[in-house]
Amino acid sequence: MMKLSISIGISPRESLQDWGNFSKTLEDEGVDRVWLIDSQLAMKDVYVGLAIAALNTERLELGTGVTNLITRHPTVTANSISAIAELSKGRAILGLGAGDSAVFGIGKTPSKVLEIENALRFFQAVFQGKESTWEGKPFHLAHKTIPIRIFLAVSQERMCKLAGKVADGVIIMGPAQVDMLERQVGWIVEGIKEANRSRSDVEINFVAATSIASDDAAINDVRSWATDQAKLLADVSDLPESLIPYRDEFIAAKNSYDYSEHLSTRANHRNVVSDDLVRTLAIAGTTDQCITRLRSLLSTGIDEIIFPLMGAGRIERLRSLRDIILAAIAE
Repeated sequence: MMKLSISIGISPRESLQDWGNFSKTLEDEGVDRVWLIDSQLAMKDVYVGLAIAALNTERLELGTGVTNLITRHPTVTANSISAIAELSKGRAILGLGAGDSAVFGIGKTPSKVLEIENALRFFQAVFQGKESTWEGKPFHLAHKTIPIRIFLAVSQERMCKLAGKVADGVIIMGPAQVDMLERQVGWIVEGIKEANRSRSDVEINFVAATSIASDDAAINDVRSWATDQAKLLADVSDLPESLIPYRDEFIAAKNSYDYSEHLSTRANHRNVVSDDLVRTLAIAGTTDQCITRLRSLLSTGIDEIIFPLMGAGRIERLRSLRDIILAAIAE
């Protein structure tokens, strides 16, 4: 049975006390895993949020969705996620990426693939109580830590292959298009084979923004997510066939994106992308349309789907995903 996994951020308008109550509600509603967004200019602090969730839940897996190497030194990240693992009695997951809104928002550039590889090996060592080096200096945690799995957020070839070689899991970011996802899964599997690992060693997740509603309402629900994905595709030179017609929109999204409004359903930049592009990058429409799209994505070989939970009416959206979408997929 597929996990019910969500990606969510703590809005600046949401109190931390309310977040604690909401995290308990998520668990009561059957959510299995929460990926909490790390975007310091747009949302409240990820580790405070994970700590609060750990203290308000009993079985919910709790991950950074995702953090980076730029805004926090790896020793700080290792110590922070280890604290979440302790508070949650082993339910913490480290989600790591090259850096997006948290990094671009402060005028920095994402990490290189080699830096990410070094970080993966650094975290794996210190989470096992071993000493490891970062930028030539040796470090170890001052305390024992509960084992923590590491998931790598990926989109392009080198990162996909790296995830297959080294990570415990993968979070695929990108358009909800089979031709693109087949490429990404293929690259991950190549990495798995190169490292002489088993496919079962690596859990492959895909982030699929999904909204079941009448046409206009569904599109507006996922427009902010589509705009975020559009800006990332602006720098992809070898686009799959399904995305080539939208290259100008990708560039417009990149040029207009305001990182202080990252994934906000009220962001001004979300109006840059067309309805047609939103339908291409995200999943929006009738129940049957959404189920058909998701089944086609699952046919590429992914293991799990992560559903972003944005905007108002989050519990109602969650119940639709649980009772309609996942129930149909499980049949």
